[in-house]
Amino acid sequence: MDVHHQAAFSDDGELEVQESSVETSLEDFGADVDHRERESRRDQPEASEFGVDDRPEVQDAVEDDEQAALFPDTDDDQQTLTGESAATRCLFDG
Repeated sequence: MDVHHQAAFSDDGELEVQESSVETSLEDFGADVDHRERESRRDQPEASEFGVDDRPEVQDAVEDDEQAALFPDTDDDQQTLTGESAATRCLFDG
């Protein structure tokens, strides 16, 4: 049997074992937490029965012939104007 204890700092800075559990949230530390229910960005079709994949096809946002490369096609020693390696430079801002 595992015994777990929760500890907290006392007023004088010592770590003390708490008899009761303390629930906290990121909001307790000043973070903004979004509690809205999220809608799925993509419809999730379901099969009519187990073992039968009769789900309708979902249209992809990008066609196969429209996909772009994530990294440039460069020589290994090619550099950017700032002197960085051009081969490892991502083409999209993240």
